Amino acid sequence: MSSPVIATDTDQGPRPSQQDACAHQVESASDGWRAAVADGFGDHPDTALAAQLAADTATSAPGEAVDAVLAAARAITRAHPGADCVMAHARQDAPDDPIDIAWVGDCRVWTWSPGQGLRQHTRDHTRGQELRDRWASEDLARTCDHAVTTSVATAGVDDIGTTTAPSADLTLFTCDGVHDYVDERLMAELVADHAHDPDTLARVLVDAAREAESTDNATALVILAARDPAPHRTRQEVLLDGLESFGEPGRLSESPEHLLEALAEDRATGIACDRFLLRDGTTYWCTKDSDHTDHHVSWHGVTW
Repeated sequence: MSSPVIATDTDQGPRPSQQDACAHQVESASDGWRAAVADGFGDHPDTALAAQLAADTATSAPGEAVDAVLAAARAITRAHPGADCVMAHARQDAPDDPIDIAWVGDCRVWTWSPGQGLRQHTRDHTRGQELRDRWASEDLARTCDHAVTTSVATAGVDDIGTTTAPSADLTLFTCDGVHDYVDERLMAELVADHAHDPDTLARVLVDAAREAESTDNATALVILAARDPAPHRTRQEVLLDGLESFGEPGRLSESPEHLLEALAEDRATGIACDRFLLRDGTTYWCTKDSDHTDHHVSWHGVTW
């Protein structure tokens, strides 16, 4: 089994200083990993140092992810009083274990696997997200996305968001300089296109933020999980192979309509394949036009 591969990329952008920070480590004995991305804010002269200390402390701290964030809070308040940051931290003890996640503020943790696509597991602690939760307009919520409601320096145990995610091929961390500017559909496409090259994926995520005119520091961290060597299969290949095997004893129980609707949902979010199959004289296909305007899947002449 290969060890996890971790890659990062960061860019200061037009900001006067770089206040993003990241840290990571691989547990060689178990092929587990720990990682954190922190985003400093405010005018304190030690903000960048505090963000890096928070990421380093969380990554090396024992216990669960929430304990790591609390350790980071203690560290920066002792070493850099008055400085602050937001952070997302996650750890996985072994390749098949759940991913333990904790965060404050608006850094995000995502996972990606061929059969599941891109999933966000954190929920931003911002005034903007609070407004969305109250069904305010998106335009109003966006004006408050910069106002975080939790931070590392002020975090108590009840302020820290926690969740677990199932084991996945990729785990990704982004700061708001990336995900506030890169459309999630584009992010999903970039991740799918570069899923087996973490260095390239981290770079293209940051590049996409710059192309979208991000005015903030931009940072991405990508972890490719330890896996037994196996051929890469896209989500579309899994679904289409399900169609090919539908009805065979001991194979998938889903109806072909269910699988094709899943393909259609992928296409609607910008994920598509150019492939067709024939079964019993029937053609199933999923197509993508180069201008990304052909948002449909056809099956038996029916279009969803």
